[in-house]
Amino acid sequence: MPSSLAWLAIIVRISIAPVLLGALAVLTHPSRAPSELGAALGLLVVGAIHAVYWWDPWRRSQRQAVAAVASMLVVNFILLDLLGLAEPLLWLYPALVAGAGLRTPVTFVAIGLTALAAAAPLAVEGRLVHPSDLLPPAEALGPSHSVLLSIVLAGLGMHAVRQMIALNADLHATRAELADLAVAADRERLARELHDLLARTLSLIAVKAELASRLSANGEASATAELRDVQRLARQAVRDVREAVTGAYTPSLAAELDAAETALPTAGIAVAIERSAAPIDPVQAGVLAWAVREAVTNVVRHSQARTCRIAVRAANGVTTLTVDDDGCGPLPTADADGCGRMLAADDAGGGPAAGRHGAGLDGLADRVQAVGGTLELGRAAGRGFSLRVCLGRRPLAAKHVEGVR
Repeated sequence: MPSSLAWLAIIVRISIAPVLLGALAVLTHPSRAPSELGAALGLLVVGAIHAVYWWDPWRRSQRQAVAAVASMLVVNFILLDLLGLAEPLLWLYPALVAGAGLRTPVTFVAIGLTALAAAAPLAVEGRLVHPSDLLPPAEALGPSHSVLLSIVLAGLGMHAVRQMIALNADLHATRAELADLAVAADRERLARELHDLLARTLSLIAVKAELASRLSANGEASATAELRDVQRLARQAVRDVREAVTGAYTPSLAAELDAAETALPTAGIAVAIERSAAPIDPVQAGVLAWAVREAVTNVVRHSQARTCRIAVRAANGVTTLTVDDDGCGPLPTADADGCGRMLAADDAGGGPAAGRHGAGLDGLADRVQAVGGTLELGRAAGRGFSLRVCLGRRPLAAKHVEGVR
């Protein structure tokens, strides 16, 4: 039961006190007739059923509610119609149970039957059922109208409370589900950004460390400069991770293109970059920055290319990024000369389970689709691999090519 409605159950539970006091008064009366004793026992039965049901009403099953309503109706019929007890408000208690425990439309049927059971003796008393000697309607319906209205309103009111409790429970469940989804989305965002941020940096650190090792073995002084670059990249990786965790990292397209001009030659890949002179929307520029980072990372790690061309063009509200290399191309497995490693096999957590084309490209496809763009992956003209991002057009599904490295 909701804690905010505990008071309601307590009040309804206490409302049976007049019935129990009436039964106690009859039992303690010195001269009581057998019918009065039966009435007292009947009142105690009604009070017991009411108290037991309302001890934990919001968790009762519909079967328990039906049993409680039926038992009260039978006992009330015996008390009011057979023993002649003049307490028509006793019908209020089964109406409360029907409203609290039965489902729509069974609730309305049970409340209606309870009201009819209460109306029958009142109609007889008001001589509404006798064609002769009728009373004026206002006089005949006066007391019975108040009783019937109390019964119906009490039952329907309790049913409204039950529906409010169910709705409140659904809202709490929905809120908890949304919170779980928000946590899962934030974890996915963090995992994607850590992959996108660290993959290129760590790849470049590995390349520079290998280069520094070769230069040091040959006794060349430039090895010291390469080691300083390794230290700088490591510090940059720490800063990037800190910003990714706090959600403050915003990539810059110009910075990523500058980084590509450094990273690709370091890996022995000649690079040609075509930059757009036209202004680019900041949101689109952010997506293109992630695309440049992911594409350059893949070229350095997997392509075994000798040249790479990066072109950013913006015209008529359409912005495109094209990254082509002359490497192995989109081969699913290593071929005879050893190129074409599968991207998903060593991308962010590893294994094909990370994504059909790797976590990096799958994450990039999500970023592109989020701004209504398209991502095309495939073989470049001749030999190599091509990645193309187009933003500013009608949203289309991102395209993937089997066996993207």
